[in-house]
Amino acid sequence: MSKNEKLVERFKQLPKDFTFDELEKLLSIYGYVKCNKGKTSGSRIMFEHKSQNNI
Repeated sequence: MSKNEKLVERFKQLPKDFTFDELEKLLSIYGYVKCNKGKTSGSRIMFEHKSQNNI
């Protein structure tokens, strides 16, 4: 089982200690990238799929 498959399986178990870094890695596996709007975004973070034209 690869690291990515292990991460997906870990997420499916809904662990209480799942970190934001793990979530970023998980979303990147499925083609999402983190998109924050610079200094004015505050604590809000968006994830957009790479196939969208607005990236």
